[in-house]
Amino acid sequence: MDEDRRNLLARIEIVSACIKGLEDPEKLLQVCGRAADARSAVATAFDVSDLGAEAILAMQVKRFAPGSIERTQEELLGYMQRLRALDGS
Repeated sequence: MDEDRRNLLARIEIVSACIKGLEDPEKLLQVCGRAADARSAVATAFDVSDLGAEAILAMQVKRFAPGSIERTQEELLGYMQRLRALDGS
């Protein structure tokens, strides 16, 4: 797998996980507040990889501002379009 494709797949995984956290901030706070191992708890609660859980936990609070989910979804669409272009679809 070439490096561009691998990097795009990693970005897609990270941004997709962030969207899940952004869509349910109350759940994210509850999970983090109850767990000794926040990364594992977030990975399980949001059905994401450890990489995705780390990305969710690393998000800054400003990412939860109105409009942020839409911008993040647009970012994800851009990565997916680039991946399709690399794959020749």
